[in-house]
Amino acid sequence: MIITSSNMKILILSFLLLGVVSQPGISQVGGFEYKLRGLDFLQAGKVDSAMVYLNQATLLGLNDGEVLGGLALAYILQGDAQRALEKAVDARRDRTNPSQDAYLAGFLAHEQLGNVRQRNRWMEQGLDLFPGDYLLLFHAGRVLIPFDKEEGERLLLKSIHAEPGFAPAHLLLGEQMHRRGENLKAALPLLYYLMLHHDTPESAELVRVLERLYDSWAASSASISRHSNVSRGFSVPFVPELPDKRLVDDESRANWYVNQTNALLQSLQLADVTSEDALWVFYSDFFAQVARLNFSMPLAMHTAYSRYPSEVMVWMSENARQYDMLANWLLIQ
Repeated sequence: MIITSSNMKILILSFLLLGVVSQPGISQVGGFEYKLRGLDFLQAGKVDSAMVYLNQATLLGLNDGEVLGGLALAYILQGDAQRALEKAVDARRDRTNPSQDAYLAGFLAHEQLGNVRQRNRWMEQGLDLFPGDYLLLFHAGRVLIPFDKEEGERLLLKSIHAEPGFAPAHLLLGEQMHRRGENLKAALPLLYYLMLHHDTPESAELVRVLERLYDSWAASSASISRHSNVSRGFSVPFVPELPDKRLVDDESRANWYVNQTNALLQSLQLADVTSEDALWVFYSDFFAQVARLNFSMPLAMHTAYSRYPSEVMVWMSENARQYDMLANWLLIQ
């Protein structure tokens, strides 16, 4: 082949372009973009898309702790505990870019694989590095609350303070408090969950749980039953009314439930919370603000929707402005 001056220019340009493309800095920029997109997809729950982008980031040479931690969590969400653990271990080696996803994935992987000691070790290390991560706090509380009620309660409440919109934390806390026979501490998390998810498959059953709770609470206060408890560190001047035995139709039952819930929310303006239960101010402050804004009735109706849709829709059609005001206020919280 005869190399002409024109061919030489093309050859030189080709080498120059090849050198630019192969420079680590350029590939890192591309990898960083894939990393950000992948972590965004993971945060949004789009696991398959997250896997594609995070794997592409590694192909472009970006293998930091956050990328590998994201991949570890993605593998856990896809049910592959072993591969999740491998990625989590790799991610943990990067001290410059530590990843809460890696510790969460390692914690959950060891839990699925039955390694209790390693699970607890990853949980403790994760919380030491990321004490405010709501998912680490939630899962730590979930694991601990059957064995250490106070510490499990504290961790779940800290998770709720860190991310109030994470509904599973409210549901788990309410269920655990209900199992302990608590009144107020069971009702408020369950009401908050119903505020977030008023029409999920389990919502109607939760309204029934609250109705039974109000019933036993009222009976206990009337010295009929000792099943229910009142926490000494968190109390309100509220006692439910015993339901009338004539509550046989949906309209009368709905009215009784809504009236008890409305009265409970109103009473939180006078809540007494001691330092022993200081973390419960999340609920007392939030619902007290609801009451002060005259939103307690529309919120009570909102929580009743799954069990009494017809009755709630009638109320909403007659009080549309009040319900819209509640909805608009919740959007900015």
